[in-house]
Amino acid sequence: MEFKKSLKSSAIVGWFSKLKSLAKHSLIFNVSINKDNKGREYKSWKETSIVFSILTKKDNFFRNIEKNIKIQLLNSKLTGNIFEKLFSEKKNKSNLLASSKLLQTVGIDAKVIKWNQVLILLPTLYVLLDYLIRRIPVIMRLGSVWDEMLLLLLAIIYIFSRIKSGGKVRFNFTAMDLPIVIYIILGVSHVLIKAPDIGIAIEGFRSVFQHILWYFIFTQYIKTIKDSEVVINGMLSLGLFLGVHAVYQYIAKVPMPGNWVDTAENISTRAFSIIGSPNILGVIFVLFIPIGISMILTKKNKFQRLFYITATIFMIAGLLFTMSRGAWLAFAFAMAIFTIALVPRLIVPFAGVGAGFVLFGGGLSERLLYMLSPVYLMKSAAGGRLYRWAIGLELWRKNQVFGVGLGRYGGAVAMNNNLTPFYLDNYYLKTLTEMGIYGIAALSFLIVSFIVFAIKIIRTTSNHYNKIMAIGLFSGAMGVLAQNFVENIFEVPAMVVYFYLAVALLNCYANEKDVV
Repeated sequence: MEFKKSLKSSAIVGWFSKLKSLAKHSLIFNVSINKDNKGREYKSWKETSIVFSILTKKDNFFRNIEKNIKIQLLNSKLTGNIFEKLFSEKKNKSNLLASSKLLQTVGIDAKVIKWNQVLILLPTLYVLLDYLIRRIPVIMRLGSVWDEMLLLLLAIIYIFSRIKSGGKVRFNFTAMDLPIVIYIILGVSHVLIKAPDIGIAIEGFRSVFQHILWYFIFTQYIKTIKDSEVVINGMLSLGLFLGVHAVYQYIAKVPMPGNWVDTAENISTRAFSIIGSPNILGVIFVLFIPIGISMILTKKNKFQRLFYITATIFMIAGLLFTMSRGAWLAFAFAMAIFTIALVPRLIVPFAGVGAGFVLFGGGLSERLLYMLSPVYLMKSAAGGRLYRWAIGLELWRKNQVFGVGLGRYGGAVAMNNNLTPFYLDNYYLKTLTEMGIYGIAALSFLIVSFIVFAIKIIRTTSNHYNKIMAIGLFSGAMGVLAQNFVENIFEVPAMVVYFYLAVALLNCYANEKDVV
């Protein structure tokens, strides 16, 4: 009783109680649902928002324009014949390509092929495409711009599909649209407020915000659960390939191209596959593995389950062989969320498995425990992460509100412009240093919006399949956010794309039925 009284009188508890009270009256942050409402359709800010009402009217306005454009193109003497063929609803003979075994393995039904499903597989295989483009002589010059070209191409194809439909295709508004747009606007305003060098500020802005735009492409191409399964199967196929390759590298003891271990550690190799970095390869597995486990739990077809089990096992093995301590801890965090959300009573056995790994993991556990050794802490404070973090914090203290400016410290842009001697290896600290309290508050708003968005979906759905898939996507994404504490994960374009792909996929499980 005394404990409860002291808890109630606590200033911290009182502060959280006020936040909870405010959240209950917010359409973005409220996660509470009545018992009799459980299983109802997911509700968000869209249902009563004036902003959404305005955006819907604007979308209707553009749909009318698209309808008129189609009429004009078909009636034109110059373009009529051309666009009549382009707008034809008859299936093109090239659709026979869909019957290939390759497309069938990623969930595309040859009888009901949708080209949006084929197109969206391209960014899904981002790391593989990037690797190939940068090594094929004919197209290697596109290595730094191919993703921007693909983003623009998919946007143009989407606009063309709206015109082709005669204004029938609606923009797929989602619950995360508003928080993401607000975050981008805050980023633009920061450049206007704090930009010692406008060129570097714009470059820094691009590195942070450009790849977030993929979210809006994903939500227009991935609208149904069938669409999401095609993408997920593509992700897990890639994950299987990366896992097998990582295992091969570890067994073959492929030399490490960089100085990735401390001189005090007895480690000869770390798996990095085609990614080139063990830490980034590890975080890809952190995102993909919970999704693979969700597919194992939801699919009944033996051959499908065999594929998901195989992919998940190789990804777990690949994760271990990356020797990435940050990825291991992020994975443990992700799986703890997965377990608590799905079967809370299994959290104790899960913790036991984790403890067993630490105690009896051999060389793997030794690498993890090395972080707690006096030698590691001393070296880290002298020139490692702790040292870099201390410098970043000291720099922030001199520029607390708006930081030093985007692209000016602790990241790739700053390194390329010789403004910093190292990466901060903490994306949140980098954001705080470059954008100050203003920027970290903006990023926190976005992250909290995502967490609330995902929790709402998980809590409101009564569909077992939808719930497990939502938990897998949410857990993997949370693992990525966790690893950002020890790496600049969002400095890597592929990881930004994959993270927002997972957020976009979550939308498909918001309601009991497919979105149309």
